[in-house]
Amino acid sequence: MTETATPESPRQSGPPVPAPPRPRRRWRKAVLCTTGYFAVLILLAVVVIDASLLQSERVGNVHQQPASVRYTDDYGLHPTHYVALTHDRSRIFGRHQGYELYAGVSKDLFYGHFVHLDFVGAVAIKFVSWTKEGVRVRFTSGHEVFVPARYFVGGR
Repeated sequence: MTETATPESPRQSGPPVPAPPRPRRRWRKAVLCTTGYFAVLILLAVVVIDASLLQSERVGNVHQQPASVRYTDDYGLHPTHYVALTHDRSRIFGRHQGYELYAGVSKDLFYGHFVHLDFVGAVAIKFVSWTKEGVRVRFTSGHEVFVPARYFVGGR
């Protein structure tokens, strides 16, 4: 049997020479990065828009001032005043944004004085006390808020 011997390559001194690098496909990396940036920007925009668009829902009943307590507005009239609690939520995700106590002459809670409340959890009006000085509202959470009459009398 005869085999042909392969010629040996001359030995080099030093470390072996690495193979040349394969050409990189940088465009894939750029497309992925750009897509990621746009996704983050869109998500951020949705969250910001969601926080700015609020919807209010009335919580419980609208409480009317009793006939025994009368407030006189700037024109000498004695309109009936109302107190109610609203729950503000974000429009897209429905996240809790807070509660507002309304006091004013509009039964549909359209125009009047709003007090922002930072309560957490389910809250409802438990007790309302009307006096000549203002209205005191006690909530099921135990919190109590007094709104002076000067803030809601006269269409404020």
